[in-house]
Amino acid sequence: MGRSDPFSGYTVLLWIIIYGLVPAFGAWQYFRLRRALHVFQLEGYKRQRFLRWCRDNAKRALFLAPSTDKKPLVMTGRAWRILVTALALSVLAILVPAGLAHVWLDGFPADVVTWGLATVLVFLGTPVVLVGADIVMAPVQAMVNARFKTRARRRLAGLAPVVIGVTGSFGKTSTKFAIATLLGGPEVALATPGSFNTPLGLTRAINEHLTPQHRYFVAEMGAYKEGEIADLMELVRPRIGVLTAIGPAHLDRFGSMDAIRRGKYEIVRDLPPDGIAVMNVDDPEVRALADQTEHVQVVRYGIDPAGAPDITAGDITTSASGTSFTIFDSRWGGASIQVTTRLLGKHAVGHVLAAVAVAVSAGEARDDLPARIERLQPVEHRLQLIQGTGGITVIDDAFNSNPAGAAAALDVLGAMPGGKKVVVTPGIIELGPLQREANEDFGEHAVRVADAVVFVAKLNRDALVAGARRVDGGGDVITVDTLAEATAKLPGLIGPGDVVLFENDLPDQYEG
Repeated sequence: MGRSDPFSGYTVLLWIIIYGLVPAFGAWQYFRLRRALHVFQLEGYKRQRFLRWCRDNAKRALFLAPSTDKKPLVMTGRAWRILVTALALSVLAILVPAGLAHVWLDGFPADVVTWGLATVLVFLGTPVVLVGADIVMAPVQAMVNARFKTRARRRLAGLAPVVIGVTGSFGKTSTKFAIATLLGGPEVALATPGSFNTPLGLTRAINEHLTPQHRYFVAEMGAYKEGEIADLMELVRPRIGVLTAIGPAHLDRFGSMDAIRRGKYEIVRDLPPDGIAVMNVDDPEVRALADQTEHVQVVRYGIDPAGAPDITAGDITTSASGTSFTIFDSRWGGASIQVTTRLLGKHAVGHVLAAVAVAVSAGEARDDLPARIERLQPVEHRLQLIQGTGGITVIDDAFNSNPAGAAAALDVLGAMPGGKKVVVTPGIIELGPLQREANEDFGEHAVRVADAVVFVAKLNRDALVAGARRVDGGGDVITVDTLAEATAKLPGLIGPGDVVLFENDLPDQYEG
């Protein structure tokens, strides 16, 4: 600008800042942004939840140190777009204000001071920069999503499988895979992989896996708020909708139990006139909704006669190797079938009954069902029985947890033969105002069943320990900060013939 340097070496200082310090900060910021992006991804790219986590975990939200990740960052197209944009915004947020100060405020010291302040603000505001990048890229992401959805709709319409939607506060993944097996297995029935239960998850399953050989498409449907199930219903248009349960899971996201009821019921509400609603009437909330459903055919399933189920089970016996029972269906004219499954616990009977209800409604032969039920396998990390090393039995129920599921897992542990019983758990999360009470009850139940309990992480520790202390003379209570610490303590707690239940596993951002 024709001005002389204010002091000797000023130009060199600017070169060092522009070509040395800013690139060095950008390289460091890249790794910090990746760590922040990991948490953002774990929070489902929900901006407010991510920012709330950063506020509640201020030190960790500086993203200075790498963490040991149980679920690593997945660099999808969206993740790369956010990361690159956030890095560009970080550098621009430093250079642009400093450059303007250099031009408009007569250079030194305004430009150097502005550079320093901007660098500090970007360092402290990395979560905001990341969210800003997501906002900037939102139109691009919307275009990508729309293209994937259009392709999925066309493929689904062209192949025209019978679509079955499955939702519920819990039990939907196990029920989904049971349905697919009873419909004939993966050759004829495509179930959405793992927990692919979002719009993009369903579109990926359709675009990447659905083939002309698939006569059925079984779509798990997840939701964190009202309207999300409705969006999935509009996307895949099921003819059969399965509602497994209504409970307080994700209550803090939905906001109220009424919102959960309305949100989950969308799978029944939005069925076509010739649709079939398969509903678990052992669950009081679902039973009440079944009683008031008149616009579509309702098939009721459950064990409790008070729910007037159309499909039910009797003569239930459980053991460490599985469950045996007799199935009755009002549509069979008094006939029944005796079955055996490797699935553990009485609650697993409900998964099978839902699958039978769907299979019969879809026209599958009754005589084919016992062999298919016998082939059912536990879903990974959902009451999965594992024979560990050294004669130790592991019950892996670590995928997630809810009050009913946790109680069922403890009942399975209590019924297991063997020696000492140990529970490893961080408790239950996302229950909103019910979380403390639920974890106190869970802690009490765990101590009554197990000889030792290991409570992981600080999040629910006070509630779990308080519940455990309700029991006089209960088992040992041990607290640790991480699952790794819990695992390290197990050799001193268990030996051959003992059983350990892993109930729930916190996402990385909540552990520690």
